[in-house]
Amino acid sequence: MSERQQIPPLIAEHDTWISLDPVVGCPADCGYCYLGPLGLRGTKPMHRVTPHRMAQLVHSYLNGRRARIIDTTSDFTPLCFGNYTDMAMTRDNAGMIVATLKELSKLIPPRLTVLITKAEVRESLAAELDTLAWPIVWFFSQSFAKDQGVELERGRIADFEMTLRNARLVSSFRYQHAVHFWRPFVYELSHALSDYRPTVRRLLDAGMQASIVAGMRTGPGVPLDDPRVVTQLPSCTRTRPGQREVFNKAGWSDLTAAAREVGYPVYRHSSCALALIRSTPEKLGTWRTEIFADRCLPCSCPQPQRARCGQYSSTQSEVTDGAKIFCARVAAFLDLSQDAISFDSATGRVLIAAEVSDLEYNTILHAAGGRFIIVVKSVNFGRAWQSAWSLKARQQPARHPHE
Repeated sequence: MSERQQIPPLIAEHDTWISLDPVVGCPADCGYCYLGPLGLRGTKPMHRVTPHRMAQLVHSYLNGRRARIIDTTSDFTPLCFGNYTDMAMTRDNAGMIVATLKELSKLIPPRLTVLITKAEVRESLAAELDTLAWPIVWFFSQSFAKDQGVELERGRIADFEMTLRNARLVSSFRYQHAVHFWRPFVYELSHALSDYRPTVRRLLDAGMQASIVAGMRTGPGVPLDDPRVVTQLPSCTRTRPGQREVFNKAGWSDLTAAAREVGYPVYRHSSCALALIRSTPEKLGTWRTEIFADRCLPCSCPQPQRARCGQYSSTQSEVTDGAKIFCARVAAFLDLSQDAISFDSATGRVLIAAEVSDLEYNTILHAAGGRFIIVVKSVNFGRAWQSAWSLKARQQPARHPHE
């Protein structure tokens, strides 16, 4: 593993958000977690920058090279704290969230901020966050392993009842939202919930606004050889060449049917849940690409939200003019000649004749805002895990589901 993978950047552009990682190391120890190969699970969190410095770096990042392609005054890319720790599992980590947001509020306007946790959320933390008037979306990660007695997770991991209490707590505050992150949705952990209706009903009643359902990734950075995964999740070790995710497809079909019956949104992408909360079109283009058939259409999504994702009705000349401006910005961002960037009006693809890093690809994706399909010569991955989005979507022709 490269040094770049072992030392996560303080700020990184992920496919749904901008990851802020002032802390690395998680006291929990989950067998399926990508922090295992990095040596960052079951460890004491290390604070590697002050809140004041972190805020300065975020401000510089948003207004630096990134501003060549994304106007800071109209940028709504969410922030996300703690992709290499659990920011709510220790008091020091929770203090880092509050202190950093206080410092950020002096430099930038409030923007949607995601906090991912498997721990109990203290009422004092939720209350202090609400005084900052920053919109917070809590992603409550829940595998159901603990409830089923499957030995996959160690540490202060919330069971389902605690996860529901977390949702009720944060939903009672003005600026906070609860989303259920159902991961990993594999056969061994989901088949016991043969009737999903009671589960989704409880999620809905607790204040969860949606569930994001994710399988078990494969490929670099994923600990499929962890003894607990081998023993407890054997389906994850029987993968086909090129398979990027182990996912309970039959269970997904049953889950979406139950969710539609109850009226509860379930999604495959975090960007869809954030769009629902913000009442905006989904920004990665899930609704308009070749992955529409298996990543958008099967989801239980409210009809008003589907209508928002299909609201782009620009004329061909407006699309072409917008694409020209966008291509010029991409060229400036990548320091390339404009000849290296082209737009295929027949498919809606922006073609980039160059290798880009995964972080650059995601930045371009955010700048596109779902208007164009971004296709590049190749993606150079530097993160601990490979993004399924840039692996698949960048290779596919566009197909607009609403045409």
